[in-house]
Amino acid sequence: ELAVRIDLGGEGLVYDDSGNMLQGISSGSVFDSEFSRDLIHLGALPANRRNLRLWIEASACGLFGVHTEPDPLPTSPRRYGHFEAKVKTAELCRFDRERWSLWLDLETIRGVLTALPEASTRRSRLLVALAEALDLYGRTGSVTECRKLLAEEYNRPASDSELTSVAVGHAHIDTAWLWPVRESVRKCARTFASQLSLIDKYPDYVFGASQPQHYKFVKEHYPALYERISRAVNDGRWEVQGGMWVEADCNLISGESMIRQILHGKNFFRDEFGVDVNNLWLPDVFGYSPALPQILLKSGIQYFLTQKMSWNQYNKFPHHTFEWQGIDGSSVLAHFPPEDTYNSSLRAESLIRGAAQFRERGYLDRFMSLFGVGDGGGGPKEEHLEFGKRCKDVEGVPHVRFDKAESFFAEVEKDREKLPTWVGELYLELHRGTLTTQAQNKRWNRKLEYRIQDAEMLFSCLSLEDYPDSQLSGLWQTLLMNQFHDILPGSSITSVYSRSAEEYEQINGELDQLQAQAVGKMAEPDEDALLLFNPTSYRFEGTIALPSGWTSATAASSPAAPVSAQLEQSGVRAAVTVEPFEFITLKRSPESCKDVIEDERLLLENDLIRYEFDPDGRLLKVLDKEIGRFVSQADNPGNLLTLYEDRPNNWDAWDIDRTYERTAVASAVSEAPARRLRGPVRQTLQLQLGIGNTHIKQQIVLSHGSKRLDFQTAVDWQESHKMLRVAFPVNVRSDEASFDIQCGYVKRPTHRNTSWDLARFEVVAHRYADVSEPDYGVALLNDCKYGHRVLGSTLDLCLLRSPSYPDPDADRGAHEFTYALLPHQSDMVRSDVMAQASALNHPPLVRHGFGEHDTRVPVRIEGTGVVIQTLKKAEKESCLVLRLVETNGCRTTAALRCASDIIRVEECDLMEWNVIRDIRLSNNESITLDPFEVKTFKLWRK
Repeated sequence: ELAVRIDLGGEGLVYDDSGNMLQGISSGSVFDSEFSRDLIHLGALPANRRNLRLWIEASACGLFGVHTEPDPLPTSPRRYGHFEAKVKTAELCRFDRERWSLWLDLETIRGVLTALPEASTRRSRLLVALAEALDLYGRTGSVTECRKLLAEEYNRPASDSELTSVAVGHAHIDTAWLWPVRESVRKCARTFASQLSLIDKYPDYVFGASQPQHYKFVKEHYPALYERISRAVNDGRWEVQGGMWVEADCNLISGESMIRQILHGKNFFRDEFGVDVNNLWLPDVFGYSPALPQILLKSGIQYFLTQKMSWNQYNKFPHHTFEWQGIDGSSVLAHFPPEDTYNSSLRAESLIRGAAQFRERGYLDRFMSLFGVGDGGGGPKEEHLEFGKRCKDVEGVPHVRFDKAESFFAEVEKDREKLPTWVGELYLELHRGTLTTQAQNKRWNRKLEYRIQDAEMLFSCLSLEDYPDSQLSGLWQTLLMNQFHDILPGSSITSVYSRSAEEYEQINGELDQLQAQAVGKMAEPDEDALLLFNPTSYRFEGTIALPSGWTSATAASSPAAPVSAQLEQSGVRAAVTVEPFEFITLKRSPESCKDVIEDERLLLENDLIRYEFDPDGRLLKVLDKEIGRFVSQADNPGNLLTLYEDRPNNWDAWDIDRTYERTAVASAVSEAPARRLRGPVRQTLQLQLGIGNTHIKQQIVLSHGSKRLDFQTAVDWQESHKMLRVAFPVNVRSDEASFDIQCGYVKRPTHRNTSWDLARFEVVAHRYADVSEPDYGVALLNDCKYGHRVLGSTLDLCLLRSPSYPDPDADRGAHEFTYALLPHQSDMVRSDVMAQASALNHPPLVRHGFGEHDTRVPVRIEGTGVVIQTLKKAEKESCLVLRLVETNGCRTTAALRCASDIIRVEECDLMEWNVIRDIRLSNNESITLDPFEVKTFKLWRK
């Protein structure tokens, strides 16, 4: 056989002279020191063929992208990495397949031998056979005779009690990481071409790949390759896996984003291939929200796979195959491949180790093996397949069967009643820094999650003929792609974030245009009017900025009611109240508003509460005047801004080590006298602070009639390997705290009694974290942060980090964010924490230049704890889709109130594919929701 051996020190895609893809090539792997994909098999060329021409689309990008240096100097030409690819080999050669087969035999036997106990009889006999074969080869050089000798031991069958490894060909491809997205487009082509070549050679082999975004890349850039993939899927040789658009982060994205990941992912696979994927495929994601099981089940996904939990820092996860139960009680069947890798070699020693580690081996007889080298490795090689073939039925080794993940889960389903149950989040005891790194990315993601849904709701108030389906779908897919688990968490190179920032700006600009387009269709132009819309299920009571040139406003009601306003340095601020899903109009008023009064007192106070500060902005005393309770701790100030050393032992952008708690280096101090401004709408305390090399401006705001204290913060962040946190010790005691997550909340201990508690020293929360006694509590709210620590009675929020790897510029520069302190009566569920968190994150839409309107949201919900999460057009039908969520963790009933033109309501699944039941509108049927339940409905108009 002829072959070409090519090693360019990077990656490449090889074509023949006719432009046909042959396979990808790659120079090496950190997963396997002996790995290289450098041979292109040509078979036997015709005798009259004298010349051979190949074409290679080559990249200097190695398997792990650009080479980076730790803490590069700002002036270093290699600050953002460099490439080290060199042409090492380019030769035409002959391939001795029989001799290669002998090597595979020897390697398989060596693997079995090394994995067995020294006292094993089987090991001793394999050692003798191996020695005899090597002696024979040394004397005769006969490959055939050596293989015959080895076959005597090699062909001894495995016992009936051996486990079965269901081997699934796999090539984990990061959508971006140490390379930009554009390189992942090429990685997909290299990998998929190589796997199609192997499918042609090995009749039993099945390859699988997840992430519809990757298939879309190939469809757009390599259409001929995409056609070959489609044929392989139709032939049952290629498995499309995983329901999400990309393998998304599951800590940071919203509940609706989770649903849209699956909605777009499953629709793509069904539309393109006619396949309904029933598994979630997330081998490398950094923790898994307990909201996921319900979302999966209601999306037609019953099975979940990852192996990342094997990376735990303190505690070994106790199961490999189990029922995973979420916050609402829903459960899915989960499997963690016990080899603890998604880059298995299918060598005997790896399979034996996997069987030995398999926790459920006493009553389950199979586990999954994900084999092949991912990212730039191109997936499985011929050697992997040959090892798997040799281990199919060998004494001392698990049986090997090439198959689909779908088949594996279907077989385990039969033994489901035997499985243990894990309740709650799958917390990864590692990579806690990803809750904070690349803060701008996280801020954009949260803001745009709301803004896209706002646009959907606005257009749902109009005729569906006006609904911009394709444009909104495209915006969602761009946002979903940037939720990939190495983009949104902050663990990619600089160029990845340059691109994501551009895409976020583009999404935001298009949403501005869409919002203006929708409002223009529903309201009359009027330069002396301001249209407000509250797109949430909570009443908004707060302040808005009036347009430039306005001195006051009145509500456009009958009779017109004046709006309380005050003149500040930045303009006029007005107090407004907007009911849930209400449109209101404010009219410009010629009346003047009151100026704010300035003094230097370090307190903010209204009829409900009193806050006292020191000159450095630290919160000294908090008195809830409504009940006469001191909320702060004596001699333990709040708003304590602290700088910590932040040098994790490994994985700079990814990790926070618990030892940071002992490495505080500075606290914020005043750089200028504080200014207090008072008016009828709100009071503010303006601070200029310094800490390390960083300058902070804070405007601390207390609005009239509110207890919520907002810390509007602007930071010029100029640190390296530092972390900025803010802490609020409070006079509340509880053994657990509540944390906002997707579609609900979770409770976690505020102590470190066990190693499992200690491991959760940094946890995720979205809009709030709350510690409450039965009759009183305090919440810490935020508008774009995620990393929290609640230890004892201290609420602590991680604001910024400054790692240097893999992005040496990570987070340096300007940041804006708001966090807020909210004392409240009653426990968290019976308080206004959720309403205030919503107001901080999702204030009313404000459009200047639009006035009279008769627009109404076509549906409303009446029921405690039930919110409308989304209102949009259906993906495939000409109707609306309404999604409700029970947020309090209580069983409740709600009344659905529809506009008169809604003639039919159907409850459906999250995919909008299957109708569950009809809702009898004429009888005003109430809707019952279980704790944290998500329900979806189709609304049909006349």
